[in-house]
Amino acid sequence: MEEFYKKRQASHKKNMMKYMKYVLNDHFLLVMLISLGGFGLYYSEFVKSLNSSFVIGKVVAIVLCVLTVFVGRLATLIKEADSVFLLPKERHMLNYLKTSFKNSILLPFVVIVLVTGVLMPLLVATSKLTFNDFYPLVLNLWVLKLAHLIIQVENLYLDTEKTVKFQWFLLLISSVLSMSLNVLIMPWFGLPISILCLVYCLVQSKNAVSHHPFNWQKSIELERKRMKKIYSFINLFTDVPGLSADIKRRAYLDPVLHKIKREQGQTYTYLYSRVFLRGTEYSGLVIRLTLIGSLVLLFSDQLILNAIVSALFVYLIGFQLLPMYNEFDYMLMTQLYPVPKGQKSVAVQKIIGLILLVVSILFSLLLLIVLEDKVNAALVSVIILAESIFFTKIYAAKRLKKLEKSLI
Repeated sequence: MEEFYKKRQASHKKNMMKYMKYVLNDHFLLVMLISLGGFGLYYSEFVKSLNSSFVIGKVVAIVLCVLTVFVGRLATLIKEADSVFLLPKERHMLNYLKTSFKNSILLPFVVIVLVTGVLMPLLVATSKLTFNDFYPLVLNLWVLKLAHLIIQVENLYLDTEKTVKFQWFLLLISSVLSMSLNVLIMPWFGLPISILCLVYCLVQSKNAVSHHPFNWQKSIELERKRMKKIYSFINLFTDVPGLSADIKRRAYLDPVLHKIKREQGQTYTYLYSRVFLRGTEYSGLVIRLTLIGSLVLLFSDQLILNAIVSALFVYLIGFQLLPMYNEFDYMLMTQLYPVPKGQKSVAVQKIIGLILLVVSILFSLLLLIVLEDKVNAALVSVIILAESIFFTKIYAAKRLKKLEKSLI
């Protein structure tokens, strides 16, 4: 089973590398470099102004350290067909999970090192810690992360719901308590609590896997959700075949749809509006990018950086909404509608324009609040509003024409 997991992991890595060339493109790397540079400059200046009386800094550091414990899921790579074809190997699934456990450790450990490294200047400035205390903090978080992954293994077996819920609660309390002791008293004081939590979870997990059968359906569903999060991120940069979006009723948004006139000329406007409002693919994408852009603008008072970030996120949101045009291409009923095909591009442009207008107004308000120079803030606001209009009327129109020709 160990070799089987390694073969499946190799196939998974090959599939991921196929998308990485689209994710790690020049534009994304440039944005990341600019964002990291702006964050580093702002963060260094912010830390220089702090002292031990800044209690909020300690609280924020503790919370972020605790959150890093829960970053990263167990990569089982289990597929739906495994519940049939691997059923005779159910007794050997523990060896499979041990291999997946080992391979799931690396990325969370790296994240813990990076986050702790970023938080150390804040902790040194606001507490009694020194930069040498980086090592006990990382070790403590690593122990807690091991307990987190062990709980996830136990969660894949039947009749473990109650014990798993208690262990989740215990891990949360242990994380908060141990990190509070590390930051507020001594950096090694929280480690015994973390070790006790790890030992308890390990004992409970061994008991569960030896006395309970493997839960195939739950394992498949958890892995599907994990991969969907990865593919949803990749989908921000390129289309991912087979990525299914969840549909939600969202009855509270019905008044928005009711404002669209029920007439032949508004057919595709109504359909695309329903796609955006009820589907999680496009609405979730817009919400995520808007929140990320808003957070960057809130924590930066640099005019040039804010102008670049706001303009970039307006472009990214509009660009990621263009594939909405193809939503009904393979539905027979839409081919039978007595509606001109040109109405599709007009409807998509209208929806993209409205969304970009709302995002631009939100970014403009944030710029006017954050930046001290209100004149330049207003100028940047005018620029991003003009960008949203240009994107909708000119760029989107050309791209939609190309999409229409490619389908003929």
